[in-house]
Amino acid sequence: MLTQSKIKVTVIDDDLQMTEMLKDFIEQKYPAAETTAYASGEEALEKIFEEPDMIILDYHLDSKNSEAMNGVQILKKLKDRYPNVHIVFVSGQEKAEVAANTMKYGAYDYIVKNENAFQRLEIVMKNILGNTQLKKSAGAQRFFNYLLVALIAALIIGIIVIKMS
Repeated sequence: MLTQSKIKVTVIDDDLQMTEMLKDFIEQKYPAAETTAYASGEEALEKIFEEPDMIILDYHLDSKNSEAMNGVQILKKLKDRYPNVHIVFVSGQEKAEVAANTMKYGAYDYIVKNENAFQRLEIVMKNILGNTQLKKSAGAQRFFNYLLVALIAALIIGIIVIKMS
């Protein structure tokens, strides 16, 4: 079952209250989730060493530091480092051009912080994590297929060697 799978989710938001709400939501929906949170994009870039299954990113990250990079700048850097990671924006920024820009640079989705945000996030997470689980399963299946082919080849070679003796 997907909710029992070990997943890694990173939250990047400078709003502590929103960060806690997101972490609580994720851990309620996915009890086996390992959720890591960062208050700035710069902090996340310094401390993320392993690709998470997904990243939830805010657009405005400058409440503590007016010189901080915005979400799109962080998105570009994260995509350079982890091109396959799914990044979902959850932001109060409602401008269509901002949402379009995030998608242009590789965001998986853009969710506006409103009364439907967590419902939309749940749907997006199911899609992303379902796809992630399928890819992991397909990778394991490929490995076992190669192993099976190698064993069959060894068996055939063994039979040929025995018959030639």
